[in-house]
Amino acid sequence: MTLFQIVVGIILLLSWAARPILYRPVIKIFPPKMSPAFTSVWLVVALIATFPLLGHLLYNNLQLTLFSPFVFISIYKGATLFYLIELQQIVNKESTSSSVFLSFIALALGALANNVFFNEGLGAIKVLCILGFGVLGIIFFIKGDANRLPKRAKFAFVIVTIIMASYTISDHLAIPKIGWYPHLFISSVVMFLFSLAYGISKQDFKNIFLNKFIVYAGICYATSEFLVIYASINILPVSIVALFLRLSVPIVMIYSAIRYHEQSLKNQLLFGICAILLAVPIILIK
Repeated sequence: MTLFQIVVGIILLLSWAARPILYRPVIKIFPPKMSPAFTSVWLVVALIATFPLLGHLLYNNLQLTLFSPFVFISIYKGATLFYLIELQQIVNKESTSSSVFLSFIALALGALANNVFFNEGLGAIKVLCILGFGVLGIIFFIKGDANRLPKRAKFAFVIVTIIMASYTISDHLAIPKIGWYPHLFISSVVMFLFSLAYGISKQDFKNIFLNKFIVYAGICYATSEFLVIYASINILPVSIVALFLRLSVPIVMIYSAIRYHEQSLKNQLLFGICAILLAVPIILIK
């Protein structure tokens, strides 16, 4: 990799690590459904801001996009993302490290599903890594910070993992057919519509643009989403981008141990490093 690519990778890593850290104060103040609401609003703001530059990716193929059956996958992602963020915040309120560790399990489940249904041809090493994630997930429930999650948060942990795993399949199917910008545009608008259906009050809208915790978290999420997609298409291989994103997890787990006393620093670091070691072959080995 060039120095520029390494710098971009580090920026992606830090932006991804900042997400759960910035979302934690929000869930301490506002109910869980506020998080997907402000996330969708800031995504729409980002889409409006970038439309003059990227809008042609949508309207040049608008008819193809609207009449493609794959548009329903984008709708699915927007609808479920609303609930994913809500449930992930329920976990985050109790354990920030648990809210990020589940992404490793989702990565393995998604890779296994793609292999079974789309014949991606996972080799023996990757299959062993996926089985390793299952074992590590069980250990994390018993010996990791997820052990102390209340029943509601444990249920949310499982559901978020399943939904997140499904995005590996949905993105794999939709983006090649309708493009990344239409996929992001449709899913974001659908999530915003769900937020409106939930009922955003005038005070909620004020908080979305005036509360400093929400503003920081919303801008971080929207910016990192665009950075990841742009970098995946124009700067770095998708597998390398995925690896940099996974490297953010030990950072969050170390921060959580120091800031919120989630398990011991040694325990958090051990789980983070083990997950990274299992993720590397899945991401990098062809």
